[in-house]
Amino acid sequence: MRILRTSFIVLPLLLSACSFTTTTTSTSSQQLPEQEPSSETTKTEEVVTTEQVDLSTKNLDAKPQVTEELSQDELMSQLQKLDQLAQQNVEELETRLGHSIEKLELPLNSNQARTELQATVNQYESFNTMLTKEIIELDKRVENRRDHPSNGDILQLHLSAINIKKEKSFKAPALVGNWVRGESRVVKLTENFLVENAVSEPLNVTFTESYQIIINGKLIGTFAPTRSKYELEFDAPTADSSGTVSGTLKIRLESE
Repeated sequence: MRILRTSFIVLPLLLSACSFTTTTTSTSSQQLPEQEPSSETTKTEEVVTTEQVDLSTKNLDAKPQVTEELSQDELMSQLQKLDQLAQQNVEELETRLGHSIEKLELPLNSNQARTELQATVNQYESFNTMLTKEIIELDKRVENRRDHPSNGDILQLHLSAINIKKEKSFKAPALVGNWVRGESRVVKLTENFLVENAVSEPLNVTFTESYQIIINGKLIGTFAPTRSKYELEFDAPTADSSGTVSGTLKIRLESE
C-alpha cells in the first residue's frame, strides 16, 4: 500500500516536470529575435546595382561616331552656295569701304576629284569667315563713329524732287536722314505716306568710309570732310534695275 501511495504521489510530480520543460523550450524558441541581414551584405548589393546602372547608362550614351562623307554632287552644291555667299560679302564690303578688296578666285568645276573639291570648299569656308570678321569690325567702327563722331563722320542727306520712272511711275515726298561714315541702309520712297498700300520703292543709300555717296550701287560723288555743304542733281537705277530714280541731292557734313 505504501508503495502504491508513493507511486500516486510521485507520478503527478513527474508529469508536472515534463510539462514545465516543454513549455519553457517552446517559450524560448518564440522569444528569439529575427536575425537581420548584415549591413555589409546590403552595401555590397547596392554598389553592384549602382555599377550596373552606370555601365548600362554609359552603354546607352556611347554612340559610334560615323564621319559621313559628302558625295561629289553634294560638295559641288555646297561650293556654289559658299561662292554666292562670298560674292555677297565682297559686294557689301566694297560698297561700304569705298574700294575694292582681294577676292578668292578658284575653279568651280564638278569634274574635279573629290579631294580637290573638298579642299576648295575648305578655302571658301575660311574666306567667308574672314569676310564676316571684317564686316563685324566695320559695324563696330560705324557704331563708334555714331557715338563719338570725328569731323566728317556724320552726314545729313536731303533728297527732293524725287521721280521714280518704271512700270508704275510716281513722285515721292522729300526725304531727310543722317548717315554714318561706313553705313549702308535701305529707305523706302513712298508715293503718299497717308495712303495705305501706296506705291513705294526701296532706295539703298551708302556713305562709304572713303566719303562717297552711292545710291542703288551707283557712285553719285565723292565729298571731302573739309567742305560742309554740297548740292547736285542725281540719277540712279532702281533696286531691281527696271527703272530709274532721279532728284536733287543736298549734303551737309556735320563737324565735331
